Amino acid sequence: MARRTLIISLALVGSALFAPVASAAGGDRLLAPESICPGQTDTSRAIAAQQRTLVCMHRFARRRAGRAKIRSVKVLRASARRKARDLRRCQDFSHTACGRDAFYWFERVGFTKGSWGAGENLYLGSGELAAPRAAMRGWLHSPIHRKVLLTSRYRKLGVSAVRGSYDGRQDVEFWVAHFGYRS
Repeated sequence: MARRTLIISLALVGSALFAPVASAAGGDRLLAPESICPGQTDTSRAIAAQQRTLVCMHRFARRRAGRAKIRSVKVLRASARRKARDLRRCQDFSHTACGRDAFYWFERVGFTKGSWGAGENLYLGSGELAAPRAAMRGWLHSPIHRKVLLTSRYRKLGVSAVRGSYDGRQDVEFWVAHFGYRS
């Protein structure tokens, strides 16, 4: 019998569009320095470069917290990319964007075979708060997001971002991080 678990959380942050996430004790100690993961605040970089930076930041945070290594895998990058596109297309910043079940994209890309578990973090930001560092800082300063990000059992990761408009703003990035394990 297949077993599934899901931990989902979202962060809604953006300049002038949303209020910044309040600081949580210890979150900044898990933020990678620019020298380790370059380009953290540069939103002019190509999306692929920003995604690589955010993967680097996930690895740093997990290593600093003493958690298991995590690796970026194609199947979760695909599910994260498709979820990010749903968020933009449907203008629905939620785990059930476009009326789809939270597991929808995990299932569609074939991740949910056998015994598995999955987690999802969402982030929306504009201007300087669209950068990888802002997304990671938002997640680390939120207890539920930090829990998803640091879940030891998750050994696989997929990160994606898409640019678009939301709530009348044109300079928005929709970030999705999909985590998982299969056994």
